[in-house]
Amino acid sequence: MTSTETVRPWYTHFWLWFIILLPASVVVAGIITVIIAFENADSLVADNYYKEGLAINQLIARDKAATQLLLNADLDIDELIGELHVSLTGNLSVQPEVLHMAWIHPTSKQRDFSLKLRKTISGQYLGQLEDQISGRWYLEISALEPTPWRLKTEVDVDKQSRIILTHSLPRELSDSDNSDGGT
Repeated sequence: MTSTETVRPWYTHFWLWFIILLPASVVVAGIITVIIAFENADSLVADNYYKEGLAINQLIARDKAATQLLLNADLDIDELIGELHVSLTGNLSVQPEVLHMAWIHPTSKQRDFSLKLRKTISGQYLGQLEDQISGRWYLEISALEPTPWRLKTEVDVDKQSRIILTHSLPRELSDSDNSDGGT
């Protein structure tokens, strides 16, 4: 019995390439996944969590100071030119000359930024945004002099151009201050 069939070279068979391409595609997908993971590293975990844990007491003290001073801030955002106007009300003996405003993005540390708001002759505070902002943000307004305090809130800039920051403490903190241990 003689065979008249010619044997084709190995590289011309479909099933050989199919079997080789399956693991090769998994390797390529794995490399792409590693590249994406390193370029978009999660920045939500603090590098020095111990120091930040110790600093939380100072932040809570600043929140309590804002509550004791009955501070409120009314923030107006001019979307056209990016101006920020802040009116500060409360029991401050001396209005600070500069307010610090921190815009903290909930998911991307690269988008966080801070501004200094300067006091105008009318008693309002004025600042300028460099870029347009949109979406959800955590907003903090604070002053270090004459008494350190901080106001904070969560805002959706797309839904509101006027933002009110109040002096309320988180419920856990206000309850723990008012408890007498059951007596």
